Amino acid sequence: MLTIRKAELRDLKAVKAIDQLLFGADSYPLFVLRQFYDITGDYLLVAETGGEVIGYMLSHLDQAKSQGWLLSLGVLPAHRGKRIGEKLMAASMAAMEKQGASILYLTVHPDNAAGISIYTRLGFEMQEQVAGYYLDESPRLLMSRQVNH
Repeated sequence: MLTIRKAELRDLKAVKAIDQLLFGADSYPLFVLRQFYDITGDYLLVAETGGEVIGYMLSHLDQAKSQGWLLSLGVLPAHRGKRIGEKLMAASMAAMEKQGASILYLTVHPDNAAGISIYTRLGFEMQEQVAGYYLDESPRLLMSRQVNH
């Protein structure tokens, strides 16, 4: 059975392992994940099945601007195709919307067709393509979703 829940400190090594597997040299260092854990509140979620963390979602809510950012999503390859990423995103979006977010943002690589498909299905629309988004010349699409309260 799949459970989506707020990450606990003991989950950070599993989140790091997923992030490392998926993003390699671009993965977050463990100390940064610990800091995200401390500052993101309810917006670091994990997907768990059979006692194993198989995915995570990291988001941030800027309450002063009523803006939510979906920052990082990862699901172990063996568990893809089960809409786990979509469920993690939906849970994160619902939490931010409940706390007053009026717009949600995310970025995605233009070649990530699977991600773009999920995000579009969840109501995100393309805003602009940003060249060199991460200062290494890799482009990103900025997508947003208006929240109707």
